[in-house]
Amino acid sequence: MSETKNDYSSLTRQAYIQIKDQIVSGYLKQGQVISISAMAKQLGISRTPITYACQKLEHDKFLTIVPKQGVIINTVTITDAKEIYELRAAIESYSASRSYNNLSSADIDYLEESFEKQLKAVEKNDIHTFMVEDNQFHKYILSKYENSQFSSVINTLYDRAFLLGLQSCQNPARLKQCIQEHRDIIDALKEDNRGKFLESLEKNILNGYTSLTTSYTF
Repeated sequence: MSETKNDYSSLTRQAYIQIKDQIVSGYLKQGQVISISAMAKQLGISRTPITYACQKLEHDKFLTIVPKQGVIINTVTITDAKEIYELRAAIESYSASRSYNNLSSADIDYLEESFEKQLKAVEKNDIHTFMVEDNQFHKYILSKYENSQFSSVINTLYDRAFLLGLQSCQNPARLKQCIQEHRDIIDALKEDNRGKFLESLEKNILNGYTSLTTSYTF
């Protein structure tokens, strides 16, 4: 039976998610060259959906398609990192300022639970799990301001920043600092200190970039 347009659409989404996850997790390394055929074989998906998925991933700046070679997994440059962190800081700070008055005790409880999960991950030196929870922590705050365009943009930024965060948090000092910054964000909410909350949130994001520039080889 031949594949229909709907089949291709579904398989393209599946391929996009799986390839992106392999890039974000570091399974596919920055600078690595891989053929469309090899990806199709590995994922068990035909070449056409893989090609469509790679076109979208190229648009989202995860890889570059090279005719007759396949794709090259993009390397995040120092300029890329700077722009990613600055855009995150701008969007998250703006969203937080707009939603601050709507944050409730239930929201603080959620962030406390997330913080406890982060602490447990740090105790186990499980940086991957910490970064997953770090993303959830920030996404939750962002979600309190309803702007679907922000959410769409920030999701791609988080995925691209994930690799950067994994590298940055290899430094135990940065990991400890990040935990303290998250503690400050929650404490500011508990104290109903809007200025401290916004300052702590922006500081947490931009310190990730500052730490990265001292530890990452671009």
